[in-house]
Amino acid sequence: MSDVERWLAILLRALVKTGLKFICPRCFQLFPDSTACYRHCRKEGEGGEGNDGDDIHRGLGLITKKDFPEFLQCYRVAIGFPINEGDLPLEDDPGRSGRRSYHKCFSVEFVLDNCQETRRRMTN
Repeated sequence: MSDVERWLAILLRALVKTGLKFICPRCFQLFPDSTACYRHCRKEGEGGEGNDGDDIHRGLGLITKKDFPEFLQCYRVAIGFPINEGDLPLEDDPGRSGRRSYHKCFSVEFVLDNCQETRRRMTN
């Protein structure tokens, strides 16, 4: 087992123990739930204190169906891969009219499986 493989195995065990199941595909920050991840995206998108904000983060924080085209464009930039809409794990949110649940798009497993930067690192 190479050093890199050993390090990845240790990091994977550590990640499992943290219980952090969601990740921002833009900056790879981890979160315990999708609400915290969305909050992070909106906050980073707004900026503040001399920071103009990040349009990609802002787009990732959009959750209405009418904003889906912008969300999809930003998601594709964040993961570095032109993922097809049909490949995203989207669900309608029955409790909220006009909202779509994108939370599975931020699961650690889904982002790692679909992030081009991650793919590139794993193959080099």
